[in-house]
Amino acid sequence: MSYPECFLILDLQNDLCHPEGVYAKHGLTPTHVPKIVPNIVKMVTFCKENAIPTISLLLTVITDTKGHATGLGGVRKLRPFLEREGFRENTWGHDLLEEIPKVHYQVRQWGMSPFFQTELDHYLLALGCQNLILSGFTTNGVVETCAREATGRYLKIITLTDCVTSYSDSLHQSSLTNLGAFGHITTTEEWIKNYTEKNK
Repeated sequence: MSYPECFLILDLQNDLCHPEGVYAKHGLTPTHVPKIVPNIVKMVTFCKENAIPTISLLLTVITDTKGHATGLGGVRKLRPFLEREGFRENTWGHDLLEEIPKVHYQVRQWGMSPFFQTELDHYLLALGCQNLILSGFTTNGVVETCAREATGRYLKIITLTDCVTSYSDSLHQSSLTNLGAFGHITTTEEWIKNYTEKNK
């Protein structure tokens, strides 16, 4: 069976998006995240009711046999605190925000790219997904990166403007302009309405 649409939740994890997460602890407070969470919850609920696959991408930091972070690449200089803490598997910080209902699939992500050396391509191919609906934090970071990489794979992109946000409105709006240039931007309510009308 093929599933044309797939809803992606990008990096909505405690360590990045919760006020008690490691990013907030180091001064990177996700002020705008709470306003998008109810819309993401609404989308996950709708997708489950309509058998639309939901996939969360989880930023993951690998540790070596001595417990030291490894494979951080360029993030090492940008976010040095990740050497010591954050995004470790099987920790609260690695988990999806608790307000978000359980998704169908979880994919570990190693950096900014949701595709590079992850299982996302395989899931999308196995499910037959051609239309990706994007949500996440940040708009100008992982969301736009995902959209650009997906476009290069001939996938269609829909970004839900009320399911994505950034540290600042200027970065968010600027990125939405880019996302609108090579994909479609809409709201949660409009997307649900259009999907329902098409699938009556």
